[in-house]
Amino acid sequence: MSLVGRSDRSRSRSAARVSRGGLLFVALTWLLLSLYPNPLVLGRSIQNLRHIELDPAAVAELADRLPDSPQRIEQIVKQRVVPYAYDWSTEGVPWYFPTTAEVLRRGAGDCESRAVVLASIFSVKGIPHELKMSFDHIWVDYPGKIPNEAESDALAIGRSVDGSPFGLHWPRELNAWEELRAQVELLWLPMPLARELLLFMGLALVCSWNALGASARTRYGVSSLATEWRCHRLPPAVAAGECSRRVRSVERGISGGACE
Repeated sequence: MSLVGRSDRSRSRSAARVSRGGLLFVALTWLLLSLYPNPLVLGRSIQNLRHIELDPAAVAELADRLPDSPQRIEQIVKQRVVPYAYDWSTEGVPWYFPTTAEVLRRGAGDCESRAVVLASIFSVKGIPHELKMSFDHIWVDYPGKIPNEAESDALAIGRSVDGSPFGLHWPRELNAWEELRAQVELLWLPMPLARELLLFMGLALVCSWNALGASARTRYGVSSLATEWRCHRLPPAVAAGECSRRVRSVERGISGGACE
């Protein structure tokens, strides 16, 4: 086999394969688009979290009808104003940090939704408060609030006062297994079945791309046809010498030749 044929076959194989870096990029892109078909939603969510805007005007009318007890207000908000719903149900994505107006418009939401509405109401009524965040939960703390297993200073990783950005720190208590379980429960289990299938089928295709390509080249001669196409692009003198045998072989349906 000539050096030209050997080099040509090597280029054919390398051109047909996708590098690991390329496959990783495609896999991450597919993951992002499967979870956030509109990536701008994720960007808007991050922006809302970084710059929390409490909206007293949006809840002013509602606040006038509520009692002054912060405990009672929290109870009403959770039971009537913002019934619990996963972001998959309200936004069609695994995680979204909404504005107060968005929550009131949808009429349901998860802990972030409840927190921004409750904090906005407290701002109208002049009740001291601050937002606190753990790895899997956000809540509103206020004087007289009784800590529970999900809302305590020991679990907090950040706090925000009057809409300021969260100041982050490591929690005093952390159960890695419980945090993992909570994330699966919040982000994965509510995921629609169709989106799960779309995600896994796409990732499976990406991971097996090179193997499927090699199988197709072996079975259908894709590599040989691609090589012949390049042979036809060579200068006439080279094509007559090195590639003419390959052309004749393909026409007869025989595998082999200098350019294989």
